[in-house]
Amino acid sequence: MMKSFKKLPSKYYNIMLKVYANHKLLSKGKELAKMLSDSGCKIGPLTWDTLVKLYAEAGEVEKADSILQRASEKGQLKPLYSTYIYLLEKYANRGDVHNTKKMFHNMRQIGYAGRLRQYQLLLQAYANGKIPAYGFMDRMKGENIFPNKATFTQLHVVDAFRKTELSELLIFFKPNTKII
Repeated sequence: MMKSFKKLPSKYYNIMLKVYANHKLLSKGKELAKMLSDSGCKIGPLTWDTLVKLYAEAGEVEKADSILQRASEKGQLKPLYSTYIYLLEKYANRGDVHNTKKMFHNMRQIGYAGRLRQYQLLLQAYANGKIPAYGFMDRMKGENIFPNKATFTQLHVVDAFRKTELSELLIFFKPNTKII
């Protein structure tokens, strides 16, 4: 097609980028992205989505994040909601609470309202990072997000003040009592 047409529409590049992303062929994807930018095609939210997924699937999540940041700074068209969710999932699976919170905040700044899925991914980051989430339920209530059964389970896992069998037993003993 490149030999028969002078300028290809960006949708053909996006399809090829998706194929490279699905097969984790980062080097070929980079070459195709360079050809896309050299051809002067319009780069829109679908192209950003495929580029982010290409880098994230190859293990370069920080590079994918920087691509998304540059795309959102352009301000003409905002990136897709699914692109942000994809990166949220990647950071949450790694247990990277800092970057997950940053991505969560960026979604709010760009105009995507809080949804339950965003909070579930943030809770997953806390759970995978083994960090307690203080006041998380109050934050959700403040934004009129009501957890479902799965979210309640996640909240229980990251609750710093949850009661355990050992903590319940220790309540009944005096401070100076020896426990054998």
